[in-house]
Order: sequence, then C-alpha cells, then structure tokens
Amino acid sequence: MRILAAGDTHGQISPLINEIKLPEFDYMFFTGDFIADAGRIARRKALKYKGVRGNCDPKTGHEEQIIEMDGKRFYLIHGHQLAVKKDYDLLWQRGVELRADMVIFGHTHKAYCEKIDGIWLLNPGSPSYPRSSSAAYAVITISAGRIHPQIVEF
Repeated sequence: MRILAAGDTHGQISPLINEIKLPEFDYMFFTGDFIADAGRIARRKALKYKGVRGNCDPKTGHEEQIIEMDGKRFYLIHGHQLAVKKDYDLLWQRGVELRADMVIFGHTHKAYCEKIDGIWLLNPGSPSYPRSSSAAYAVITISAGRIHPQIVEF
C-alpha cells in the first residue's frame, strides 16, 4: 500500500497536483490548513482520503484522527495543538498514549521524518508554501508489515 501524505496547501493545490503521478497512491492523509483542498486533490486524483483541520480551517470536521490501515495505526493531527513549532515532545507523547505506529502532522511547513523509540514522526512539509528549501510531500509505503516513509522534495 502507498499513501500520499500532504498538507499546508493553503488553497494552492496546483504544485502538488502537477507533481504527483498516478496510479502511484492508494490513499491520502491530509494534515490540515485548507482541509477543503484535501477533497479537491482527492477528486482530481481519484483517491480516498482522511484529513484533519488546521489552525487556518473552520472549526468543523476532525481535529485529530486515528486511522488503522494495513495492520498499522496512524495518528493524524495538524500539530498547533501540541506546540510543534517548539519541539516534538508532546506530539511523541500523544503518539505513545494512542499506541500509534506513526504520527503524521503539519503546521510548520517543514518536512520532517524520524523514528523515535519505535514511533515514526512525519511532517510532509508544504507543497505550496514551504518554509524550508523545497516544496514537499511524503510517501508512506506499507510492505511486509513495515512502514517505509519518504519525504519527496520538488
């Protein structure tokens, strides 16, 4: 299974739409900040998706989600609620509490991927307004019972 992880598009989906190729993905996780963009991307690319609202979204929909897929447990949150611009301690602790295999978040617009004490922390960055050197999204591959995340910069 291959999952597209993206977020922080802020109304600008063209960079991501033009970059991703299909049938590369089976599903999409969206980390918020213009959650409506998730639906637009999913429709354009014929993908099923789960998403959460960010601090720039209306107060409707999910603030966080736990998604079980292919034997793995994913925790999806935008991240502003857990002070991710400061550090990832609260985020990681929440992942432990929820028995997550991977925590997927956004908010910083900076791509990040690291496994800490058995839990993957993944921020796909922003394909539209990156705060690091490159626009980015992430690919999560689940194969042989293992998670293989990858940041894709473009």
